Amino acid sequence: MFQSKNNRYVTRSVDNTVPIETQFFLWSLIDEQVQNGNTLDYFQKFELKATEKGQEILHSQEEPQWSQVTVMAVPSECCINKTIWVIDSDDYQTMLFPEEY
Repeated sequence: MFQSKNNRYVTRSVDNTVPIETQFFLWSLIDEQVQNGNTLDYFQKFELKATEKGQEILHSQEEPQWSQVTVMAVPSECCINKTIWVIDSDDYQTMLFPEEY
């Protein structure tokens, strides 16, 4: 899963709500796991939380079960409190909010 960087999409809601730098950072977290040779589930979950240190991101998946917390150093006005899913359907990858599924 997530072998190709082609055909990556974000929903309009994500594009309007999530800063572009954060979107790119989330894609890079997935790419980092692929580069490290880790097995990725088709379903990646990101829980974003605004903290004093910046944007805290809990990146997780179910199969195999795995999670990692990363803090992205950004100004507080760029931080959001949202959950974002990224789903790989083999043909394309989509970044969306759970309520859009």
